[in-house]
Amino acid sequence: MSDFSADQAAVVRIERSEEGRWDLTLVSDSGVAIGHGVHLFDRSEDDGVDELAAAQQFVGGYGWRFEGDAVQQDGPDAFWAPLIRA
Repeated sequence: MSDFSADQAAVVRIERSEEGRWDLTLVSDSGVAIGHGVHLFDRSEDDGVDELAAAQQFVGGYGWRFEGDAVQQDGPDAFWAPLIRA
């Protein structure tokens, strides 16, 4: 069991792990992964927006949200965004 709680979340990381799959990770303010989700999609429907909507839904389950304009690119297939208490 983790010593961290969703109350310590700082960012969400959105990373393409393979074609048709985005990994969503809730990261604590100390840099530890404290929640994980997966967004699967059809490659033909990859529009660059679905993963952000999936990430919003994922972090919302923990009581967080993020602003779309705060999303930062962190490599060709990775993004992160600071979290705000919902």
